[in-house]
Amino acid sequence: MSRILLLNQGHTDNIGDQAIDAVLSTFLRSRGFDVTSAPYEEYVEGRIQLAFDGREILPRAARHMPALMDHWHRNRIRALLERMEDAEYIDAAVIGGGELLAASHRGFASAFPIWCEELAKRGIPVFVTGVSGDFRPGRSAKRFAQALRTCAYISVRDLPTERMMHDDYGVDAVCHPDVVFSYTRIFPDTVHQLPHDASLCIPVHLNAAGYNTLHLADENAYMDYMATELRSEKAADTPVIVTSTVSSEDYPEQVAQEFVARGLDAQARTGLELPAFIDLLNRTGFLLSGRMHACILGLQYGCDVHPIPYRAKLAAFASEYGGVSNLDRVSDASYTGLEELAVRLEAL
Repeated sequence: MSRILLLNQGHTDNIGDQAIDAVLSTFLRSRGFDVTSAPYEEYVEGRIQLAFDGREILPRAARHMPALMDHWHRNRIRALLERMEDAEYIDAAVIGGGELLAASHRGFASAFPIWCEELAKRGIPVFVTGVSGDFRPGRSAKRFAQALRTCAYISVRDLPTERMMHDDYGVDAVCHPDVVFSYTRIFPDTVHQLPHDASLCIPVHLNAAGYNTLHLADENAYMDYMATELRSEKAADTPVIVTSTVSSEDYPEQVAQEFVARGLDAQARTGLELPAFIDLLNRTGFLLSGRMHACILGLQYGCDVHPIPYRAKLAAFASEYGGVSNLDRVSDASYTGLEELAVRLEAL
């Protein structure tokens, strides 16, 4: 039995990352692999946070020191690999999925090349699957390109990332829809035929660029926009539940209050973990979401999904994936990506 080290952000309080880890780990185990999950990236800069530094000035400053970030990540990764090697040999590492190749994320920009380097030193092949990211020229681009060329397999989750791989990094990658499109195929028992007696809103904090994208003046206009969407005919006057795919986030409480002030029957539910979120989707009719994985999961549970198009990937969601009628096709393509990964790993 091959032992696989699965690296992603499933340890965080982000429900989308938890769903990614659940799909990949469960699928790989179903194919006979022994899977151990580990954090792809951790908040290493938090080690210099002090009690009086409530605004996290020191950690934020550390993020702008690449050598320091690399030092911390290398020490963390080496220690983790040494502990695992003491226990049992690792046959391969799988990095994925999610936006793990985001060069604009200073933690990810440090973690990815170091993972690839340290795994290569130990003769452990790296399989990258279900990822996306963005490009930043300069030092980061050179490090990413070098690291990607050492990988045994690369599968990305969208066409822009596939083009980035080819045009900016000079590597080839296959493209399959996000692994979370396979969620209900991996976990069919989570689908229940329940009355869709609630509307669900998953707002995100927007900055000035987000307001501009939506052609809104400010947060007050943003609240008006969401309230109008939730009053649409498709929402059918159902009570509105406001929540987040980040368990620690309390923003839904503020948004629910704004909705009540605008005459909606709204309440906040915060602190949800993945199972409770899935239960909520089972009874959701109208879903208004600024989170991609909530949209992906919502389609699979029969929700009428309406993305908040403040980012390009959300604006393109309907055209790329369509509605529930196209779900089988997209889910098949996602699952094909999982099977292709398994075949590559089985060939080791």
